[in-house]
Amino acid sequence: MRRDLVALALADGGLVTRAHALARWPRHVLDDALNAGVLQRLHPGVYVVAGIPLDRPLLRRAALAYLPAAALSHVDALDVWGLCPTVLRAAAPIHLTAPHASHAVSRRSLVVHRRRGFGVNSSTVVKRDGLRVVRMEQAVVESWPLLAAADRRAPLIEALRARRTTADRLLATVRANRCIRGAAEIRELVALVDGGCHSELEIWGHERVFSDPRLPPSIRQHEVALDACTVFLDRYFPDERVDVELDGAAWHGQSGQRERDLRRDAALLARGILVVRYSHRRFVAEPELVVRELGDILAHRRVGRTG
Repeated sequence: MRRDLVALALADGGLVTRAHALARWPRHVLDDALNAGVLQRLHPGVYVVAGIPLDRPLLRRAALAYLPAAALSHVDALDVWGLCPTVLRAAAPIHLTAPHASHAVSRRSLVVHRRRGFGVNSSTVVKRDGLRVVRMEQAVVESWPLLAAADRRAPLIEALRARRTTADRLLATVRANRCIRGAAEIRELVALVDGGCHSELEIWGHERVFSDPRLPPSIRQHEVALDACTVFLDRYFPDERVDVELDGAAWHGQSGQRERDLRRDAALLARGILVVRYSHRRFVAEPELVVRELGDILAHRRVGRTG
């Protein structure tokens, strides 16, 4: 019977609960497997087959089996949604959210966040990859203070840029989490991304270059219909008909992208729009020089259009 118990656990990825085992066999069968070291206790009433790799997906399933009234949240939910900017170590504690009245407590391997009005059967929890998990917007907002400063904006940018959520849903989630640290920064970032800043480089440019009072007003992600397609200009100065493109290394360094950029620039020039490109390195390292150079280009264009 011990062999059958192990087979049952392996059929479920190596995990078995006490309740599930005792529904099939007498208590001594489970005790025998534990005493023999065939099963390993992860949480009270939750066991895994000894020797099986304790990766994070398995540890998440074990945590949810231990706390059936909880759901994965914070960075673990963010990771399940495919938005976590860093790799979570298997040894790092699993984050879950449980009802405020729950008696669940944090353990060395678990961090339990209690929230009033929370319930696994409410609209705030969904099933993803077979796991109970808080909604994407909740994961993005509540993970903000847990991530390093250099990483915390990426999930929100990606979620909005890929249209996996909306600005309204994110802002509603911020309002529902009134005590969240970083709420003002989240609202500001939502406004920037919803307004057309679709990358960290574009946001950096908005804050350090395009908001400079020496430059005239410009439009983010301006739509232009070409013969073969519709394109969106990173930053468009309408009076001067100048498009400033920010060439991020990850995208514009790909094979064939340079040729596509040249064809696009030529098509825009045929419509009277001059394209000025800045590399990521130069744009970030020399913002003052970029402002002065861009100001000279725009002034020259204005003279040329009125002369």
